[in-house]
Amino acid sequence: MKWKTKWFIAIIVAIGVFSFAKLEEIGVIKKPVTQYITTGKDFIVMKKWVSSIIGEQEDTITVSADPVEEIPFAAYESMQPYKDGVIASYAHSMPITAQGDGLIVFTGFTRQSGKTITVLYDDGDEVTYGFVGSISKLPYSTVKRGDTLALMNEEAIYLKVKREGVVLEAEILATYFSEDTK
Repeated sequence: MKWKTKWFIAIIVAIGVFSFAKLEEIGVIKKPVTQYITTGKDFIVMKKWVSSIIGEQEDTITVSADPVEEIPFAAYESMQPYKDGVIASYAHSMPITAQGDGLIVFTGFTRQSGKTITVLYDDGDEVTYGFVGSISKLPYSTVKRGDTLALMNEEAIYLKVKREGVVLEAEILATYFSEDTK
């Protein structure tokens, strides 16, 4: 399907969501409709539904080599607790890649983590990458495993993971990023 059609469908869905929210706000709609479409999981369901309508297919390439997948955040030099997450340091800057399929729910600047990108993965984990140098994706863009999200500016990055709405403790994050959890 052409990109114009995809954008048209996305705009119609966005207008629908905002229209229902406004109608609920001014009292035309008496039932709380927006509570059903304001969580990250709802956006994932909507993304999958729209993808199934427009017939989006995954592109695959067959290779003959044995895949050896490198886990990008496993090679940290040190990891220190910071706010709700950790600051991990690395020997060299590297690209920050998506750990799975998901939706970018935030890109911007925060006091806590500087230039930041947050991804809600299809498995429900919400991962925040902070103190990044440059962001490669726009908010509410879908990502696939391995897509470049951002580039590290320095040899350190802020990492925070929310699972089922609960922030994982710093001690657990070392294991989380050392294993291929996706």
